[in-house]
Amino acid sequence: MLKNLKYLRVINPDPTSLILEKIRLAEEIFTDWKEYFYKDEKFLNKLKNYEKAIKKSNELMEKLGTFEECYICSVIEKTGCCKIGLENEVTINILLINMFFNIEIPKEREVPGRCFFVGPTGCKIFARPYLCREYFCNRLLRLFSPEEYALLTQTISYELTLLYEISGYIRKELEFLLGDFLLELDITGYS
Repeated sequence: MLKNLKYLRVINPDPTSLILEKIRLAEEIFTDWKEYFYKDEKFLNKLKNYEKAIKKSNELMEKLGTFEECYICSVIEKTGCCKIGLENEVTINILLINMFFNIEIPKEREVPGRCFFVGPTGCKIFARPYLCREYFCNRLLRLFSPEEYALLTQTISYELTLLYEISGYIRKELEFLLGDFLLELDITGYS
């Protein structure tokens, strides 16, 4: 049980090595504690509510054309936000949440120069960090009316509030189970 769990240490400033270490730790925690969390009704309710909020945000973003625009910008034009290193905004908690949703976590970067989680058709994870949800550039802002933008930011804000709550819950439970040393569950950064 978490025999090899240790604090994240940045040995190599390569952003890929940091995300791979986060993935390794998340997989270890998930393997050891998934049954505990899957039996926790409070956690399952939070997970279900968060899933609904993501789907609602995604539906609205799809309707307003943001996914298509981001795909064109990031994958086809190879510009935009989803650059190499951005993957390190994904915390161990966010990786765990994706694992609880049965999302397959990539093991390697598919699109050179892009975020580790960008695949040929866009982002490959379901639960995403704040920066990947609240990111509206001028290119996107031109797509929305003021009313659409207000609705979108309100919808995404609710989703991000639930992400904050479920991340805090996971942290609290793991600190109870393993001790208060797990400060790196929410670490972000590029080095």
